[in-house]
Amino acid sequence: MPEGSQVQSMFSGIAPRYDLLNHVLSLGLDFYWWRRMAKASGAAPGLRMLDVAAGTGDSSLALARQGAEVISTDFTLAMLALGPAKFHRKGLAHRVWASLGADAQCLPFADQSFDGVAICYGIRNVEQRPRAFAEFLRVLRPGGRLTILEFSRPRWAWLRGLYDFYSLKILSRIGGWISGDARAYTYLPESIRTFPDQTALAAELGSAGFSDVVWTNLTGGIVALHVGEKAR
Repeated sequence: MPEGSQVQSMFSGIAPRYDLLNHVLSLGLDFYWWRRMAKASGAAPGLRMLDVAAGTGDSSLALARQGAEVISTDFTLAMLALGPAKFHRKGLAHRVWASLGADAQCLPFADQSFDGVAICYGIRNVEQRPRAFAEFLRVLRPGGRLTILEFSRPRWAWLRGLYDFYSLKILSRIGGWISGDARAYTYLPESIRTFPDQTALAAELGSAGFSDVVWTNLTGGIVALHVGEKAR
């Protein structure tokens, strides 16, 4: 995995076309995945949510549409800076705010500040996952929920083969062409392959102290939702 500064530089470079690439490369499925994440998170009116590694804010918007108040943070300020205009365009600036840049491994928030924490496609880029999990537990209130949406391991061999071909041969080329940074879209499929599968990630969350950990495959396991709670 590249060091944090390298990841930050890479995502800064692709920030202006990041949303377009997400929609194109996921074949529009990213909108469905955001909705499923938001529902799984338990976001609702009266709850305060922290969205870590929020990028340009699509995940934050999905949480806000459930009625929650959302603090949107990201390690890469160039991504985070694109959020506020989007929140205004969507009519949700009264519920979601782009806060200061935040490293998942050292969150600048007080203990027990949030009813829920979400991280979408970001935990894969964290150098020390146990440190991030400890931080998520720290800022969650007792009974609060962590929701992780992340690329994972497809359930069936034929789908894994098809997905490998798409991500290695097609995604990297289209991503590099549109973004102008082939490195970023070579890194993406490589990082997915070295990331723990569904069962292994659930075990990591249990070891970190989360209870009632469950996971759900979306689109045959191309992505997976993991949910765990902080003990009351």
